[in-house]
Amino acid sequence: MIRISRAYVPCSFDGFFFLCSCALPPVNPSFIWHFNLSTSIETLDISDNNLPSSSVYPWLFNRSRNIHYLNLGSNSLRGSIPEAFQHMVSLKSLYLCDSELEGGIPKFFGNMCSLKELGLSDNKLSGQFSQVIQNLSCGCVVNSLEVLYLHDNDFTGPVPHLGGFSSLETLQLDVNRLNGTIDKSLSRLSKLESLSLDGNSFTDTIPDWFWDLSSKLSYLNLSDNHIKGKLPDLSLRFDGTRVGGTSIDINSNHFEGSIPPLPSNSPFLNLFKNKFSGSVTFLCSISENTWNVLDLSSNLLSGGLPDCWLHFDSLFVLNFTNNRFLGKIPDSMGFLNNIRTLNLHDNRLTGELPSSLRNCSQLRVLDLGKNAFFGEIPTWIGEILQNLIVLSLKSNKFHGNIAYQLCHLGFIQVLDLSLNIISGKIPKCFNNFSAMTYEICSNPTIGFAKSILVAPRTGNYYMYLVNLLLTWKGSENEYKSTLGLVRCLDLSSNKLDGAIPEEIMDLVGLIALNLSRNNLTGPITLKIVYAGNLELCGLPLANMCPDEESTPSLGTNDDSDTLEDEDDQFITPGFYVSLILGFFIGFWGVCGTLMLNRSWRHGYFNFLIGMKVWVYVISAVNIAKLQRKFKN
Repeated sequence: MIRISRAYVPCSFDGFFFLCSCALPPVNPSFIWHFNLSTSIETLDISDNNLPSSSVYPWLFNRSRNIHYLNLGSNSLRGSIPEAFQHMVSLKSLYLCDSELEGGIPKFFGNMCSLKELGLSDNKLSGQFSQVIQNLSCGCVVNSLEVLYLHDNDFTGPVPHLGGFSSLETLQLDVNRLNGTIDKSLSRLSKLESLSLDGNSFTDTIPDWFWDLSSKLSYLNLSDNHIKGKLPDLSLRFDGTRVGGTSIDINSNHFEGSIPPLPSNSPFLNLFKNKFSGSVTFLCSISENTWNVLDLSSNLLSGGLPDCWLHFDSLFVLNFTNNRFLGKIPDSMGFLNNIRTLNLHDNRLTGELPSSLRNCSQLRVLDLGKNAFFGEIPTWIGEILQNLIVLSLKSNKFHGNIAYQLCHLGFIQVLDLSLNIISGKIPKCFNNFSAMTYEICSNPTIGFAKSILVAPRTGNYYMYLVNLLLTWKGSENEYKSTLGLVRCLDLSSNKLDGAIPEEIMDLVGLIALNLSRNNLTGPITLKIVYAGNLELCGLPLANMCPDEESTPSLGTNDDSDTLEDEDDQFITPGFYVSLILGFFIGFWGVCGTLMLNRSWRHGYFNFLIGMKVWVYVISAVNIAKLQRKFKN
């Protein structure tokens, strides 16, 4: 018998039937046969459960053919797409995403004249993409289809002629094995608003006609391909009249040349990891904008940072990492009142940190590592930027003491001050880093999400994940999808002296603690990297502490009792006799009573069974809650 808790009880009202994200038990999922699917049901959502094809399909195809919206995604659907779907002639939306469906896309979809939305993403579907389009173009669906999700499959070949899909608004073909050139028929999709071609193998240059799509698009993603060439003036192609602007992601390609003027109303601009060169002075020609994310990292950009940030107060993320920028941080960066991530890592910047940055009080991530900044670490970082999660000032020329004000950074998870000239003692108040005292963290990433309006009825979330380079045991690694799990304190390669404060032992959540290559002294009380501190003493080092040197060593022949002698005096024949007697009395005193007394025996085992059931129920309920939480 299956018991369904309140969280699993389905809802059916006004033509809707919802049983999604319920973590239905995998045992005997055919229980859904007991639910009477009324012929009046128009919306059916049983996604995100553990239901296999053998239970879902027979129940579904025998109960109703009047459904308009059907979502079976995130279940255990296997094999090919059943032909029986062609009899559901009223379907307007069909989602079979995130399962293990195989084979191609059947021809019958081409004759489903009411179908507007088809979601088959995150499966194992394969074949030539030209055959997919041919199957969908053979009937009336070519005129009705508005949304097509085919991403994260294994389709191959070039993109064929698509001009017949006159109603198409959203086309997601990312993370397949498509190649070749982009067919000009895309320019005929007059209603297209969202286009994702990222994660494929397109290699050619982008033809000029392609950018004529821009004024209609709300989302364009060409990232992770091998596209080359130069960009046109995007501020002219994206005319700025579209509500919400156009989010543009062309990262990880081979675009080159200077960065042209960019559209002022694009919320996301990601040009990371290309070959753009020259300065970014074009930013000063933009008087107003609605940018949230600007990522120009890992290019060949040079010159000074522009001093015109007054009109960029909507920026959440500014990433100029791994370029060749020179000079100082301009004072106008203090006008970035809403900035969450400021990343200037690995450039050639110099000077002291401008006090105007204290106005960026919303900062979560500040990475200024691998530059030539100097001066003392400003006290206002700890006094005002108290929302910081990541602070990296590594590999610069900062000097002076570590100010106690840094101890106010209660949310800090990564503090990297390594490879500087910092002196003095390690503050004892470092145990105020509350986030480093937690052994368990809830979110594996550090990022920022924003909703993008794709069509009047739908929206997408664009998630920008923060990445960070951290050095551990001599190697530098990038953390992105797991950065939220990292708890790191790195003070290595400085001129710190004195003892290691015992308060650091309160930071039990630390994954990496590096104090190497300093002038620290005294005993080691915790497991850390300690190399290069010549005055440290105590195990596991060969250098003994003074109080250890005065203690008689093991095995000496003086008249006093050694530790070994004391241990030998404790293990006497009486000890072994007591050990044996204690075992027999304890064992038979309990087990013998249970063997002789039936009622006690039954009571004892009933108690054990009850405890087992209680533990199982509590565990099952909590696991189900966690699964729903992580999937949400």
